[in-house]
Amino acid sequence: MNRKTVITISAAVVILAAVALSLQTFLPRPTISKIIIAIQPTQNPLDISESSKSLKEFLEKRLGIPVEVYIPTDYAGVIEGLRFKNVQVALMGSWPAYLAVKNAGAELLLAEVRTVAIDGEKVNATYYYSYWIVLKETPYKSLEELRGRRVCFPSPLSSSGYLAPMARLVELGLLNHGEGGEVDPRGFFGEVVFGGGYGQCFEALRAGQVDVTVMAGDVSYELYTKAMESSRVLETQGPLPSHTVVVSQDLPADLKHRLREAFMELSNPEYRDLMKKMVSALFVGFESKTDTEHFSSLERYIEETGLRYS
Repeated sequence: MNRKTVITISAAVVILAAVALSLQTFLPRPTISKIIIAIQPTQNPLDISESSKSLKEFLEKRLGIPVEVYIPTDYAGVIEGLRFKNVQVALMGSWPAYLAVKNAGAELLLAEVRTVAIDGEKVNATYYYSYWIVLKETPYKSLEELRGRRVCFPSPLSSSGYLAPMARLVELGLLNHGEGGEVDPRGFFGEVVFGGGYGQCFEALRAGQVDVTVMAGDVSYELYTKAMESSRVLETQGPLPSHTVVVSQDLPADLKHRLREAFMELSNPEYRDLMKKMVSALFVGFESKTDTEHFSSLERYIEETGLRYS
């Protein structure tokens, strides 16, 4: 091969590279034709379904593309939807949102700011705490004294009412987390009841049906105050992360930006009643958070207890 041939080939390679670069620049890139938003119900699904129409219209105007909202029957379907790109956006509680980030490659877009009670004071925050409580007239001064007694948890799916309190028992050495298994409250308490909510568990405590329960700072301030005024706090656990907006990680950057801006606009006072139905009754607004910032304590509780959201 002579020098002239080498130069000709080299020139051809340069030209082809330039053409390829030009095509990458000017050919249309794959676009998202529709945004599908999944909303994990925190209230009556029928109420959310009605309100979702207003959210759909709002987002379509801001994003400039069709939006579909659906209410899933369980969290697993949302996580799989994010994993396989059948869902682009999800409004979720912190525990399933963490699983979506960890197991489905989802990305935390925003964290909810809500009005919660921390040490008896109302504050607006992306986190809150929960408390082990007993009635003031009972003799118990520590959780250690409640071995073999009766307990009421709001729900096995509650991060503040079950996951974090169970982690506190492990931290105090009152329960052991077996290798590869889930920690079991029956290893410490004599009777375990799941009451279906904080209010139900507090009423069970007042009625003497259980000896101890958990109260959280993200319940209504009326319930929180009522419970704390008649109870003694034995232990506190937290911070616990608020609800979230998560997105599929491969969404185009410009679309993520527009989604973030649209949801931040929903923090405005005129949209708060809508978002209280869609996210939580304590909704104030949204705030940007990284996965590490928002989920670090939750991740620790999961590691300490081995509990699964199921």
